[in-house]
Amino acid sequence: MAENYYTQNKSEILSIVEEQGFMSTLDLDTLLKELKDKRLVSLSLSYDDFFSKLLDDELIMHSIKIRNVVKARYTLRKIFNIYDFTYSLESRSFFPMFTSLNIQGLSNFREKFVFVSKERSQRSDFKSKNIKQDAIDNAFSKKPRMTQARDRINGFNVVMLESNNTEEIEIIQYGKYKVSSVNRAFVEVISNIQYFKSPEDVIEQFRKIKDQLDIDKIFDVIKKFDFVYPYYQLAGFYLEKIGVNKDKLNIFYEMKSTLKFYTVKNKEIYSFDDHWNIYY
Repeated sequence: MAENYYTQNKSEILSIVEEQGFMSTLDLDTLLKELKDKRLVSLSLSYDDFFSKLLDDELIMHSIKIRNVVKARYTLRKIFNIYDFTYSLESRSFFPMFTSLNIQGLSNFREKFVFVSKERSQRSDFKSKNIKQDAIDNAFSKKPRMTQARDRINGFNVVMLESNNTEEIEIIQYGKYKVSSVNRAFVEVISNIQYFKSPEDVIEQFRKIKDQLDIDKIFDVIKKFDFVYPYYQLAGFYLEKIGVNKDKLNIFYEMKSTLKFYTVKNKEIYSFDDHWNIYY
């Protein structure tokens, strides 16, 4: 009887599964309950038997290992979509930085690197903001650290990040995905420069889309991120370099500290911009 129900309704069942895209084992179990409610499969059909039937009907598994935990997703779709796959890996996730810009058609920079992020449910308290120059100099003399939460799949480098809780400021809906707006992506990129070759590459990419940027919204994102380091002046430095008139950057200049800051860590020789107090 279980076999007959599945066989009789196979076309509809497989259409539903394919429509779901990438699914976890929990998603498949929930779907089985829904199919039973719709009387598309027998009430006696076990999860193992249901899963076995889907495998017979060419259910595909794709997986990556993140911090020694295998994240497997199942689909009937023959064409692999990296964004659909990575978006399914975490609930309440979004695409940050250049991945967001690439999805929005604003860039194709480092498109083989796919960043997916989620915000912590509670905001973490940062250390004291009474940071001293020698602490900054010491931190930026060291090689940058990158997350170990990454793996490769189908030629893509998947990097999973976690950010502080910012109440999703400037996270927008773009089609079926949540992504960082161009303004949030700008702040994410300049504060995670270790993932993007060099400041010069970042400047080149944002120069192409500078008219998409909103100075006030960038300021609001930096304020909400509540950085320990002096990122207002770093943002002003980058915005001037990408072609924004210095006269429009007063809100950043007014927040400039006496501290000298850096575009990137562990550079052999730096130049210095005394207007923004930035080593670059």
